[in-house]
Amino acid sequence: MNPDTPRVVRKVPDQPHILIANCFQDLEFARKLTMALRRDRVSPYVDVGEMTPSDSLLRRLASATRPIDCVVPVISMPLLAHNWVGRELPELLKGEVNGRQVRICPVKVDNCSLPPGLRGRFVVDFYTLGWNQAYGAIKAAIQGRAGAERPVQKQPAAGPARSAPVAKDVTPTSPNRKQLYLSFDHENDGYYREVLDTWSKMPGFASFWVNDQPPAVPVDSEAAEPIKQALARRIGAAGGLLCVVGQNSSTSGWMEWEIRKADELGKRLIAVRVNRDFAFPELLSDLGATCAMSFTFEGIRRAIDEAYGGLAQE
Repeated sequence: MNPDTPRVVRKVPDQPHILIANCFQDLEFARKLTMALRRDRVSPYVDVGEMTPSDSLLRRLASATRPIDCVVPVISMPLLAHNWVGRELPELLKGEVNGRQVRICPVKVDNCSLPPGLRGRFVVDFYTLGWNQAYGAIKAAIQGRAGAERPVQKQPAAGPARSAPVAKDVTPTSPNRKQLYLSFDHENDGYYREVLDTWSKMPGFASFWVNDQPPAVPVDSEAAEPIKQALARRIGAAGGLLCVVGQNSSTSGWMEWEIRKADELGKRLIAVRVNRDFAFPELLSDLGATCAMSFTFEGIRRAIDEAYGGLAQE
C-alpha cells in the first residue's frame, strides 16, 4: 500500500436500538421480524419485549441497559386488552421519553380496530399488505428514510370485530379447505373464538364450525342427549377438532365430551393454550393431540398442517 495514498474512512451509520413490544400470542411474528431486521443489517440491536396486560412499556424503556431509539408495537386483538396500549401509547406517540427522542413505528397483524391513539397515524398493516410489502415499509420507517412514515394500511372501521353467523348444519363442500369443529369455553374464552374467526378468512388457514349456542344443561343429563346428537353430526362432518385451552378447560364436562366424541369418530385433534400457565387437559395428552406452541396465526396454522400431514386428504 502506498503510504502517500490517503485512507478513505467510511462512517458507519448509527444503528438504532429497537424494541418490538408484543403480547405472548404474537411472539412468533415478533421473532420473525427480529430475525429479518438483523439479517438485513437494519440493526443488530433488536429486542423482543414480550408484554403482559399489566406491564408498563414506559418502565421497560426506562430500565433498558441500552437506550432504546425505536419501539415497534405489534398491534393485534389480544394486545388491545393491555393497559399500556390505551394508557401509555398516546404518551409515547409524542416522540419523547424521559427527555430522549424515541420513534414509534407500529405494525398491525390482524383485523383488529386500531386503538384511538393510532387512528390516522403511521401504521404498517401486515394483515392487508402481506409480509413483503409491509416489511419493506417498516424497514424504511425504522431507518428513517424520507417520506417513509406515512399511513400504509387499510384501517378498519372503529368498533369490535364482527362475529361470524352460526353455521348451518350442512356438510362442508370445499375439499381443499381444512374444516374444523371449534371447542372452547363459551363463558370465558369467546374472545379467542373471534380471533380464530378473523384468521379463518385469511388464505392458508382453516375454517371452523362454531356452536354459538352453548349447552345450558349438564353434559350428563337426559336433556343433553338431543344436543349431543346435533354436535356429533357437526364433529363428524368436520375434518378435526381444534380445542382452545383456557383457564377452566380442564374441568369442562362439555369440552371433554366433544374431545372424546371427536376421537371416537377418528378425527384429528389439535389443541392450543391461550396462556402457557393454564392446565392442559390430560385427555388431550392421552389421545395424542397435536399442540400449537402459542396462540398465534402461524403457530396454529402449523399445528393444523401437521395434524393433516399424516393423514390422507379428505
